[in-house]
Amino acid sequence: MTTASTDESLGLDVNLDLGPAPPAKQAPYRVLARKYRPQGFEALIGQSAMVRTLGNAFAMGRIAHAFMLTGVRGVGKTTTARIIAKALNCIGSDGQLKAPTLHPCGQCSFCQEIAESRHVDVLEMDAASRTGVDDIREIVDGVRYAPASARYKVYIIDEVHMLSKAAFNGLLKTLEEPPPHAK
Repeated sequence: MTTASTDESLGLDVNLDLGPAPPAKQAPYRVLARKYRPQGFEALIGQSAMVRTLGNAFAMGRIAHAFMLTGVRGVGKTTTARIIAKALNCIGSDGQLKAPTLHPCGQCSFCQEIAESRHVDVLEMDAASRTGVDDIREIVDGVRYAPASARYKVYIIDEVHMLSKAAFNGLLKTLEEPPPHAK
């Protein structure tokens, strides 16, 4: 029970009964799809061939500058892209990892920021709602600059098939010849 006291000189009651205290603040609700979203390659279900291919590329140090992930709705394309972004930029829980890894730690600041979609060097664009040339020009203009804090600047273009023909043409040169710091 909570009570409040007031100033008696104003003629107000002291020790009023305010009822039960408000409940403690609960953690914000998270949609189940986000709560149980895979956070590493080992958690991807039904993608063993892709994980094996990426593992070989990471082991040999021959990581492509672009990946095109295809599949039906809900198969995990965007989730996989985010895991790739973490793998490229993870520095390990001790901060000593100097190269991309197939096993992002999920503990370092880069992994946590990417998982929460708030890392400044991992940019995600929904091409379904941003289909124009001006939207792509933002990417082309931004790709010139080196990453602010991460190892690589990563661009995730979701629903890329929705881009207009002019937007695709605007993206083509950057896609074919990206700077070394962009993936």
